[in-house]
Amino acid sequence: MRKINVIHKKMRVDRLLSMLLILSKREMVTGKELAEHFEVSLRTIYRDIEKIGEAGIPIASIGGKGGGYYLMENYQVDNLFFNKSEAHTFMAVLHNLDVLFGKNEKFNDIVLKLENTYKREKRDSDKWSIQMSHFSMEKELKEYLFLMNQAIEESKLLVFDYINREMEYSEREVEPVQISFASGQWYLVGFCRKRNDYRRFKLVRIRRLRMCTGFHKREASWEEIEKIIEESYSKRGIEVTLKFSNRIGEQLTEYFSKEAIRKTEDNQYIVVAQFPYEEGLLKYILSFGKECEVVEPLFLRDELKEYVKELMHFYNG
Repeated sequence: MRKINVIHKKMRVDRLLSMLLILSKREMVTGKELAEHFEVSLRTIYRDIEKIGEAGIPIASIGGKGGGYYLMENYQVDNLFFNKSEAHTFMAVLHNLDVLFGKNEKFNDIVLKLENTYKREKRDSDKWSIQMSHFSMEKELKEYLFLMNQAIEESKLLVFDYINREMEYSEREVEPVQISFASGQWYLVGFCRKRNDYRRFKLVRIRRLRMCTGFHKREASWEEIEKIIEESYSKRGIEVTLKFSNRIGEQLTEYFSKEAIRKTEDNQYIVVAQFPYEEGLLKYILSFGKECEVVEPLFLRDELKEYVKELMHFYNG
């Protein structure tokens, strides 16, 4: 019984620490949101909030619609730290990433500080293996990430040749904002002076990257930048309905969100998703071979037929 009580106490301490982190990152959070997040009752959350207040942490609340809990102004949560197991896991991940950030002083400083605080056993690093470089650009990836990171920190313009899906080259001048990794690909996000708007550039399509003169940072927030990029993507895209055979159906979550996939009564699968309307879309659909059929729009079906006819010319001779 004593062991069970100890476990419950540890779970509560972990929950209280996590609750503090959530409150420190958000201006306001409701009791209902906290209860759903931790999968406990509202009554438990009320007791936890009371305990946080008893510990001397200035937590306040506003009642009614739009209200919730928040930390008083100027209070910072700065005494929460990794336990040994968490630190070892984090360091193992960092050591798998140092091939990408080997020249980054800040990254190396983080690793050294963690290693100095938490003595790491060699076997801990063997639990993780992360390969985030593209097979055709391992050397360039390391150099490009270092250069892009430096340009962001120093507000320097990046100039490079960019290859679009039609295999056309064009020189771009970009005011860098962020480096991101999504869906297995690295991207540079920034204000493109050629397009006079924010764009996302796939790193494997960048050539001859170099850093140039400085620029004055724009006022746009990250939320505004994301919205601009998504709206631009939507304007250039079309909604496509695809039908997949039962043979590949169970694998579709590797390519599409679960919300976009629907199973039919005859064990076929329907996917409705937004795609950029360009030649790359036809190539992408054909990558599924005979397991995939375009249902809508009809003009895309016709374009795919013509594309396949042209492709067959190479094999009809």
